[in-house]
Amino acid sequence: MNNLQTKYPSTDHITEAFPFLRHNAHGRFIVPEALVVTPDYNMRGHLGEALLLCGTAPIFAASIADAAYHLATASINFIVCEHHLPDGPYSDLLSLARSTLTRPPLVVISTTGDWPDYFEAIDRGAFDFLAYPLIHGELQRIVSTYLKQNFENTHGFRRTA
Repeated sequence: MNNLQTKYPSTDHITEAFPFLRHNAHGRFIVPEALVVTPDYNMRGHLGEALLLCGTAPIFAASIADAAYHLATASINFIVCEHHLPDGPYSDLLSLARSTLTRPPLVVISTTGDWPDYFEAIDRGAFDFLAYPLIHGELQRIVSTYLKQNFENTHGFRRTA
């Protein structure tokens, strides 16, 4: 049975849509995991959908404590978090992310979008700072660009044909 009969996309189509996806030594695709940290259920849905469109597998956390668990147990490749979290500021999560082996970049989402907050986040080492509600495609552009440039190099996957 070929891919046309099963209606599943072929390997070529998947790698065209998500050029950073690579096969591991066993021939399976490795999908990057993105951690979404926000207590707001609606925002989780919007951010998760945007990350799915990037070809990542979103994992959700409502607090820094939840995020710390995921950072310790999963191979997180990208973090998107809200500016103010119930158990502390995003800077605490940024410190946690820097202490992991993968050192995933962190994008801060703010409902206010103030310039001083933007500059503070960038100075502290955030990868980017976005105002919520997001401009359509903005998060996808940031995540996809990062993954295309860095995911393959830092994870040592072999190229597909």
